[in-house]
Amino acid sequence: MGRKIENRNIDVTKARGELEEDLLEYVYRMWRQGRQITSKEYAREVNITGYEAAGLVRSLVKKGFLCEPENGHLELSDKGKLEGMECLARHEKLTQFFQMVSGMDQQRAQEDACRVEHYISPEGLKGIENFLQYGDVYDRVYDDMDLYTFYEDGEFPMAFGLYEPERRNPRFLAPEYGKLEHSVILRVKKSQNCFLLRTKKDESIGYVWYRRDDEWMILKDNFLFMKRYLAVTMVQHQKFIEKI
Repeated sequence: MGRKIENRNIDVTKARGELEEDLLEYVYRMWRQGRQITSKEYAREVNITGYEAAGLVRSLVKKGFLCEPENGHLELSDKGKLEGMECLARHEKLTQFFQMVSGMDQQRAQEDACRVEHYISPEGLKGIENFLQYGDVYDRVYDDMDLYTFYEDGEFPMAFGLYEPERRNPRFLAPEYGKLEHSVILRVKKSQNCFLLRTKKDESIGYVWYRRDDEWMILKDNFLFMKRYLAVTMVQHQKFIEKI
């Protein structure tokens, strides 16, 4: 929190709304700890002027998040407690997320979280919350994306699941998954990305069909998928159909 974040040697000046949310989050955190603070104490804590802190307090009082200060102490309204709780939850979830996916220390993660928390959408935050609780639970479609931006040249083995797209919560593996090796090779080149799927010994799934838009089409090569869209989408959540 604060007016400026020292991160990667860049000073990023915060907007007024961000400063107000930071103050609200801080007052809420102190309230949870049974402590009261004044605007002057907050100003010293985050390195802003007393005049700036007083202006933030007046704005939050006007918006109904803070009560009129008594004896200089800042007191949350019921509305302010709810909003402060949401601000703190965003900050802590994002901090955990950055630590989990990057291994950065807590201070660095908090710096990044402090900036992102003011702009992330509710859907984005909900996805991060699900990730923290359950792992990677959403399908990903890389339509018109170049996997070369994610990987270097080479081949990368990885596990995969083949699920019924129509059946979710819980997910069900597609019948064809039992006939395939449960690992794939991602082959990445500048001009070409593909997944290589292999059947188990003495197994065959016949022809493989895929659906794009509203049209069913058959692949010429059952297990080497050259188009980026087809490769990733089918590996992640398209159903294979065996032609009898």
